Amino acid sequence: MTESQKVKRRVKAVRATRRSTELEGSRSTDATRADQVAYARGTLTAAELRDRVRRRYNLKET
Repeated sequence: MTESQKVKRRVKAVRATRRSTELEGSRSTDATRADQVAYARGTLTAAELRDRVRRRYNLKET
């Protein structure tokens, strides 16, 4: 898979996550959205994004 394909896949995942959140009547915080952009660009891994969100909201590992 090319880097371009990976970016497109990450962008699609971020859009789907945001859409799901909005359908539930909520919205991601600006900080979370900034992390999602970093993930889509490839500067954060999915694990790093997950960890940042968990720390931000004091969520425990499941």
